[in-house]
Amino acid sequence: MALSRKDRFNMKTQLLEGFGTLEWDSNRVNVLLREFKLQPFTGQFDHPSLEEIIADVTDETLTELYALVMNIDIDAVADVVESATNDGGWKPNYARVFLSHSAKHKKFVGEVADELALVGVHGFVAHDTMAFSKPWQSQIEQALRSMQAFVAIIHPEFNSSPWCQQEVGWARGRRVPFYAVRYGADPAGFIGRDQWPSAAGQNPAQVAAIISSWVSALPELGTAVTEGLFESLRTAPSFIDAGTAAKRIVSLGSLTDDQWDRLDTTFWSNDQIYGGALPSKALQPFYRENQRQWPPAKP
Repeated sequence: MALSRKDRFNMKTQLLEGFGTLEWDSNRVNVLLREFKLQPFTGQFDHPSLEEIIADVTDETLTELYALVMNIDIDAVADVVESATNDGGWKPNYARVFLSHSAKHKKFVGEVADELALVGVHGFVAHDTMAFSKPWQSQIEQALRSMQAFVAIIHPEFNSSPWCQQEVGWARGRRVPFYAVRYGADPAGFIGRDQWPSAAGQNPAQVAAIISSWVSALPELGTAVTEGLFESLRTAPSFIDAGTAAKRIVSLGSLTDDQWDRLDTTFWSNDQIYGGALPSKALQPFYRENQRQWPPAKP
C-alpha cells in the first residue's frame, strides 16, 4: 500500500490516539513495539516519545501497526485511511452515514436523509446524492469507502436485493459502526441475529430521529455530529430548519468556549437565524442559563 504524506500523518495520529486508550497500557505497547524491533517506550522525559519511536517506520510497518492497534484486517487499512482523509461527495463537516435501502423506497429514504441533514448528519442515498456526470457504481463504492457509519433500512424488498446485501457485507468488512432499522421486515443473514428497532408506520422525521440518536451516541462521531449541527444552522434555508438545528445544539447541554464563540458568529451569519422566531426561541433561554449575552454581540 503506497502511502502519501497525508496518509502517514493521519495514520500516525490515529495510532497515538489508539495507544492512549485504556486498552493499551505501557506493557502491551512495548510487547507490540518489540515485535517490530522498535525501541521500547519508557515514558521518561529524557527517553524517546512514542511519536519519535514511530516517526521513521516504513510504510509496511506503519500499515501493520495500524491494523493491529485499530483491530482491523490489514487489507481494510486502505479503506479506513480513505474514510478518515477523503470527504468525496459528502457535505463538509457533517457526519457521514451510508443509508442502505431498496431502490423501491428511494423517495422515503431521501426524505429521511433530508431530516438527518437538519441535525448535522449527511445520509448518503444512492441516486440522490450522486453526481450525474460520474459512473454511479463507482460513486457508491466511494461512499462505502469513505462513510463513517452505516444504517440499513429494512423494507421487505431489502433482503432480496443483491446490492443491499453487498453494501451490508462491505460495511461489516470495514467494521464501521453498524445499525439497522426494521421497516416492515426483519433482516436476513448475519445481521438477523441481532435485535433492531422497528419503525414500521413511522414517518421520515421519526425514522431520522431514531438514526440521529444512535449516531450522536457514537464516541467516534460525536465531534462530527456537533460540527454538522453548526454547519446545518449556518446554512439553514428557512427559520424552521434553523429552529430545528438550534434545538439540537441546545440539547448538547454544554459548549466549549470556542463553540460559544462560533455560535455567536453563526447567529448573525444567516437572516433565518437572527430574524427567525424559532431559533431565537430555542437559543435565548440557553444563552441566559449559561450567563451569555443575548442577543450575542455582532462580529
